[in-house]
Amino acid sequence: MASFSRKLKRKNLVLQRKAFMKDFKRSMANFKKQVKCSQCGRYPNEGENIDEWRINKSSESIDLTCTDCYNKNESEGKSEV
Repeated sequence: MASFSRKLKRKNLVLQRKAFMKDFKRSMANFKKQVKCSQCGRYPNEGENIDEWRINKSSESIDLTCTDCYNKNESEGKSEV
């Protein structure tokens, strides 16, 4: 009887993990739709890693700056990050 209850608990954990991952992926997809560069307004390209984007700290909200904009600012000597 103990093995049966253990099997049910394990199956329940697997189902909870699958539900969590499904919800997590859905929420991340919605989050990515909201991300855009605060300077040029560009959305991330398909498959682009937004971890490389920079956070604009001069604003009270979270503003992201794409790699093109902050590379351009650094080359001009106007690094705002």
